[in-house]
This record gives sequence, structure tokens and C-alpha cells, in this order.
Amino acid sequence: MVDTIKITLETLYDILRNEKKREDLQELERTFFVDVVCYLREKKSLLDQNKKTDNVFAMGEQDKIEYEIRSIKRILKEIYEKREKKIIEIALNRSRTRSDIIDTSSMLPEEKEFYDYILRTLDVYRHGVLLSLYKAELPIIDASFVVQKPGTSVVPKPAHTKTPEVTEQQEEETIIDLSKIKFLHPTPSFVWKDQKVYGPFDAGDVTEIFPEVAALLVRKGRAEEVS
Repeated sequence: MVDTIKITLETLYDILRNEKKREDLQELERTFFVDVVCYLREKKSLLDQNKKTDNVFAMGEQDKIEYEIRSIKRILKEIYEKREKKIIEIALNRSRTRSDIIDTSSMLPEEKEFYDYILRTLDVYRHGVLLSLYKAELPIIDASFVVQKPGTSVVPKPAHTKTPEVTEQQEEETIIDLSKIKFLHPTPSFVWKDQKVYGPFDAGDVTEIFPEVAALLVRKGRAEEVS
């Protein structure tokens, strides 16, 4: 774990230096964003106070604070872009390899959301384009899976250019009895035999899913059935 730190210009330099020289995404305090906001607000408050006085020394301090704020913003931009690039590379590697050993523990909550969104987008387009081409079919992209959040229904929506007329008997035949499960562990997105992308899911997420998928997840200890 990273020791508790109080954000200063020096600590921001250290964070940036570590991100630059190390290939892996570096762990930050979970309160990093809060600490940065408090630090910037403190600097801006000091700047406002100095602007209200005509003291020569205060004007010199004002120039110093303005320079520090510019430096803070520049360093924050570099830190963000370094971490952004690493997170995109992690998502790309996960989408291509389907590996279950991808480590996301160093991501802040907002970064994890960004990673999940990028991963879903990559998976949807990879399967919508590449697998369609494998089957000698034109690409079909179901964008609803990109914005879908873990825990929502994972029953895929058929992609139609127009809605066909369906009789009541046909509607009854297409109804699927789904199994309701609760995930016990974080579960990455996966592709079922219908070539659709499901997930990712976090521990505690509850969803309704095809019975055979539910049985497999329960058997592997990833989830439990709920009534």
C-alpha cells in the first residue's frame, strides 16, 4: 500500500516521475482526487487573498502562487495522460487475450469505470466486426452493450432495421426463462455461444441470465442463485 501523503507540488512531481519511469500503472491513494482538489482550492484561496491587497510583498507572493497553480495543472495533465494511456493499453490487452489475470487494483474508482467502458467498447466491436467476418457476414454492432452497466439485464437485444410483425404465439415461444444470480467475485466480460458479450460484473451484482450460463457460474463459485 502507498503511505498516506499530503499533496504538494513535490509529491505531484514524484507521482509523475514514477508513472514515467515504470511500465505498470502506479498505485495512488484512494483520496488522490480529493487531496488534489483541496490543495488547488487552498492555493486559489491564497491567491484571492493576495489580490485584495496592494502590499508589494503580497504582489510578489501572488506571482509565486500563480506560477505554482500553472505548474500543478501542467503536472496533473501529464499524470492523467500517462495513466490514461496505460489504462487503454490494459483494456486492449484484456480484450485481445481474454486473460483473467489482468490486474486493475491500481486503478482509482473513476479509472476503473473508464477501463470497463473501454473494454466493453473493444469487445463489442471486436465481436461485432471480426466474428461476423469469420462467418462471412457483414459487421453488426450492438451499441447497447457499450453503455450497459454491470448488474443490468444481459439478454441481448436483436438488431433489426425494422420491427417485424409478431403473433402472440410467436412472442410466447421467444420468452426465455432466465435464472437470477448474485455474483460473489468480480467477473470479467465473456462471450457465450450466441457470440454476445456479457459483463463485466462486480461482486454483489444481481442479474438475470440464461440458465446454462448461471449453472456454469455457480459451479465455478463465481455466483450463487437467488430467488
